[in-house]
Amino acid sequence: MDLQRITNSRKLHGVRAARAGVTISPVAGSVLRHIVADGPLRPALLAQHMRMQPSALSRQLKVLESEGYIERVVIPGDKRGWLVRVTRRGRGIVQRLERADEAILAGQLRNWSAADLDTLNELLDRLILDLRAPAPPTARRKA
Repeated sequence: MDLQRITNSRKLHGVRAARAGVTISPVAGSVLRHIVADGPLRPALLAQHMRMQPSALSRQLKVLESEGYIERVVIPGDKRGWLVRVTRRGRGIVQRLERADEAILAGQLRNWSAADLDTLNELLDRLILDLRAPAPPTARRKA
């Protein structure tokens, strides 16, 4: 999933969606992937994880729900709260997108040597660890 975020672009999403045989927007696809990875969860928490405005997320959730990719479930003991969770259909969409990602990447890397692939793997692991670590403090400039 981290690699997908790094390589996220509208053009690549179009190729990925066409290869997967799905029609889903890049944003909706990303929301769906997060629900699969982190859910079921409250929409407010999902918005925080995705760094999205709640209103923008709400629009995407309505689309995903209308397509049958997610469902809202009541939280027991909480009359107002609810969670979003992926449906079997939604999980299938994510699996198709992931298979398309793998096929695209395999095609791009088919001529790379084993040594190059090992180096790429090591550097991507390092990049992901660095991106997840807290950023070092930056020096402040004097005004």
